[in-house]
Amino acid sequence: MTLMQTHRMMIVPRYTDRSLDWSLRMTFFLGFCLTALILSPTVNALTNARIVLHDGSSIVADIVDYRGDQITLSTSFSRDLKIDTALIKDIQASADDREVSTLLLKDGRRVETAPMMVTSGIMALSDGEIIKLADVDKLNPEPWEMGQGYAWEGLASAAFTFARGNTDSDQLDVAVNTQFDSTRDRITLRANIEQDTSVVSVQTEGNGGTNEIVRSREPYADNWQVVTKYDYYLEDWTNHYLGVNASVEADKFADIRMRSYLGPYYGRKLFDGAWGKLDGELGFVWVDTDFFNAQDTEYLGANWNVTGESEILGGDSKVYLTHVGILNVSDDNSVILDTTIGFGFPFFFGLEAAAEFTVDYDGAAAAGKKAIDQSYNLRVGYSW
Repeated sequence: MTLMQTHRMMIVPRYTDRSLDWSLRMTFFLGFCLTALILSPTVNALTNARIVLHDGSSIVADIVDYRGDQITLSTSFSRDLKIDTALIKDIQASADDREVSTLLLKDGRRVETAPMMVTSGIMALSDGEIIKLADVDKLNPEPWEMGQGYAWEGLASAAFTFARGNTDSDQLDVAVNTQFDSTRDRITLRANIEQDTSVVSVQTEGNGGTNEIVRSREPYADNWQVVTKYDYYLEDWTNHYLGVNASVEADKFADIRMRSYLGPYYGRKLFDGAWGKLDGELGFVWVDTDFFNAQDTEYLGANWNVTGESEILGGDSKVYLTHVGILNVSDDNSVILDTTIGFGFPFFFGLEAAAEFTVDYDGAAAAGKKAIDQSYNLRVGYSW
């Protein structure tokens, strides 16, 4: 046992020792994510290319990305300049950039060109084939975009507060949102834990008739949840998919010892463009709730999910939404609604700050417990 651990156990009772254990685990996880990102490969870019538009203007920039019908450039005045490819007439690679570029065409073929030269919207491939720039879907696609493996992205964030003095409290709030995406399926995992304690002072009468103040550390928030989802894309319908989702959660102060649900759904990508993306899902789940004091419940519920994010505000910032709804099909008043709206913006080296508003409604809350629970959170985390 280290000196730091010994000191913490001297001033914090047994309850917070469990919080420390969780904080050590999540610190290890955040360190693992940071290491993985540092060691991950970067996407190749075409440097110092000259892009000529149909109106005659030209831009000298690095081609950072080419996806769909939009090209992303890094220039001296903007490191994230997006241009519709329909506006591009010519692309001239620099004399120093003669590396082979891999192109993924919209018909699914993978071809190569060296260097990447476009004249009046036409380009020649390495094998002599002539194609249109409009036929290109991706430049230097990543392996997962060609059906090899998964793309891993996510955000791990935390908020720690250790106050001593006039206020004596400890707060631990950790959240992880990660996703594995391929051309055929998608795996999503969301997890969060909140454990907060504070010192409560109670005045009591001692044996000698004198007043004594007894201080004890008591929890005032103790909850966690894990949600996992699996989506399988339908080949005939590009934006449609079938999936199954499961959740396990507990909330001591809502009298929920354990609540779980499991069920299938049909989903659709409602929007997926340059400004953002939005997914909608509809299905059924079996909900099983084990209360500490109230009567346990089981029921079949109609389930809907809405998730999305957008970079419409610019500056690499994003607005995101997560909404989960469950309606008891045998009781219209028994509905569960969990909604999170957040605004995130990057710092540096993948660090990201976020402000979140969360509101949860439980129409089947235990007797004596409030149906609505809302919170405002400021987080700092690492995105990849």
